[in-house]
Amino acid sequence: MPPAQTYFLVNDTRYDNHFGGLTVIKNLQAGMSTRGWHCCGSLPVSSSSRHLPAHRNAIRTARRIIINGEGSLHHNSRNTRRLLEICKKLRQTHPLILVNAVWQDNDPAEWLPLLRDFKAVYARDRRSRKQLQEIGIAAQYAPDLTFYDYPTLPAQPRADYLCTDSVNPVWTRAALAACRRDEQLTFITLFTASLRYRRGPKDWHKIVKYRLYPLLQQNLKIPVPPRYQSLPYAVDELNALLQKIAACRAVCTARYHALCFALQQETPFVAVASNSHKSEALLEETGIPPAAFMLAGNDIDELKTKLMQAEDAYPGIQPAIQRFKQSAKQKINSMFDQIAGEL
Repeated sequence: MPPAQTYFLVNDTRYDNHFGGLTVIKNLQAGMSTRGWHCCGSLPVSSSSRHLPAHRNAIRTARRIIINGEGSLHHNSRNTRRLLEICKKLRQTHPLILVNAVWQDNDPAEWLPLLRDFKAVYARDRRSRKQLQEIGIAAQYAPDLTFYDYPTLPAQPRADYLCTDSVNPVWTRAALAACRRDEQLTFITLFTASLRYRRGPKDWHKIVKYRLYPLLQQNLKIPVPPRYQSLPYAVDELNALLQKIAACRAVCTARYHALCFALQQETPFVAVASNSHKSEALLEETGIPPAAFMLAGNDIDELKTKLMQAEDAYPGIQPAIQRFKQSAKQKINSMFDQIAGEL
């Protein structure tokens, strides 16, 4: 018999096979498990409502549905539309709770009737919460779930600079080229070196690409998509990635969760704008003016100079980052307490 306190998870971002999504779901499950709630199943990221019947047994045993908003809910994107249709179906039978959500410029006419039925809505930044409140949703704020639990690596000598990949393939391509030109710049990716999570036969093409594309790029110089160009720089364990971040002089965080990891390890950084306001909003939460620690216009030609400036200026913002990290854990714990209770 399954435990009495069970929930079903929607938008399981472990299936994207990058360390941000892996850490979010690990921490979500840990926070709920500590409070006596256990995940009875999950719907992978990028799934549509037509995939729900395959999970009917798990959904039937669940007392609640938790939707991991993460970076999906912005600009009426394809994933936003998918989650809208999924939630419409699930609300007919279960209480819904939205957590860890960015929210930006979605259609209120479509979402408002649905969100009004949610038991709780938690935005991971105050910009997102403000937009939700402006359409009449009593959203609460709890920072990104990577801040719930993370290793703090010992201080070590810092050497060279890092630059990450991005959700924007144009940036990833340019970053790879910049790192090849400058021996003090090292490229890293948040994708895992191997496919840790697979959706069965649906992912057969991804398995082939993971194995074949890096070989085509390295051995035959055949151009492949930037995601696969970055795989030779991938690692398979979070600690290995964090050690790289902790040991660099400064890191260019072109992914939101790379910025989270840099804040957690207290490594100087330069952030890069992404496909939503998520990075700017996170900096605002820490009290850091985004303009001072973001690459203006994503101009990679200015990257090295900006990284050196960030390294010099970092001691001035470090106390604010430390206060934010402490506050973040408190807010996330409060969210878990509320979700595990009767809301």
